Amino acid sequence: MCRCLGEYNMYLDKVDEMILNGEYGEAKRIALRIIVAIGEVLGAEKLIPVSHAHISGISYFNIGDAGLSFLEEMLVKGAKANIFTTANPFSIVMHEDFIKYYKSDVVEKQRKIIEILVKIGIAPNSFTCIPYKIRKPVYGEHVAWAESSAVIYANSILGIYTNRESGISSLMASIIGKTYYAGMHIDENRKPEMHIIVKEDLKTISFASILGLYIGQISKGIPFINIKIAVEDGIYRDLILRSLLSSIATTSDLPLAIIKNVTPTAKYKDVSSLERIEIEFKDVKIFIEEKCSNMLFLGCPHMTLEEAEFILNTINLENIEKLGIEKILIAIPLQDNNKFFIRKRKNIEIQYLPGMCPVVSDLIKANIHSLATVHGKALYYIPKLARAKSCMMNIV
Repeated sequence: MCRCLGEYNMYLDKVDEMILNGEYGEAKRIALRIIVAIGEVLGAEKLIPVSHAHISGISYFNIGDAGLSFLEEMLVKGAKANIFTTANPFSIVMHEDFIKYYKSDVVEKQRKIIEILVKIGIAPNSFTCIPYKIRKPVYGEHVAWAESSAVIYANSILGIYTNRESGISSLMASIIGKTYYAGMHIDENRKPEMHIIVKEDLKTISFASILGLYIGQISKGIPFINIKIAVEDGIYRDLILRSLLSSIATTSDLPLAIIKNVTPTAKYKDVSSLERIEIEFKDVKIFIEEKCSNMLFLGCPHMTLEEAEFILNTINLENIEKLGIEKILIAIPLQDNNKFFIRKRKNIEIQYLPGMCPVVSDLIKANIHSLATVHGKALYYIPKLARAKSCMMNIV
């Protein structure tokens, strides 16, 4: 029997009703009203508990003064994380080598955003776009994640359930520990809607990235991707899959892609009746450009320190030096390093950016006018968000 409250149609338990009546404080009342409102629009019949929330949009360049004010208001109203909660990377204005390029008020506002989130209860060393490296998810659990690359990886690789939340809805889910039961939380909605056959083996991060951008552009629904991943090493294989999926999520709003013999929760029997599309390398090579910068960016999504070292040992540094690369920026989770450090390999400077992301920074102000990369998401968003030129290098 449906237990409803006032204008709401979905099932709400007694505690939910008390929260909406303000008996658990204003922050929880606001949070639950937002979650219920979204659920009502999507036709959810009930709420479900979630075990992990991940918040996006924490760069000051993304949310601005309005976002900062909202966070301040929620903190004053008593907002507290009710479940384990992580957050996306912040901008490079916090880096000791880049702070000098930005106005002091911008730096202070970015610092305030981080401080407020930590006071609310976000894990203080968790600022990253790969939250599954901070806390290993349990197969089959339901979470509320906002970062698009993490969402599609969660649903497609980890066997967990999450919608593609917004920064606000994931924060609200953190505060009440619940989300709406709709979308990707329901198995019936996780079936393939088109069949993509890739004629080339998947061997590199660069190819995975441009392939993902193309698949995202042409997909009309959840794709079933038939592709051979011709890589034995576990670290490299995972980085390739992350680049493929994050790129798909960049040029589409897809929260799930079913990869043959990879996706653990795939609900399919026969894909022969689905629309079929074949892809060859010639279809996607238009994304590759040999060089646009003397600086290479790695870590979009973030790489762990171990993964970054693996890639540095895989790349032919002499070759990229010949292509004019003088510096490599690598974005890693904050927990992987509590100090900024720079070192050299060959004649190339290596600089780590713990907890940060150049993509959500105003790079022009930092005197960075272009970045080469191997990641589709960075290629797509650097010009749109960071105001710099980007290009894809086929080097790893």
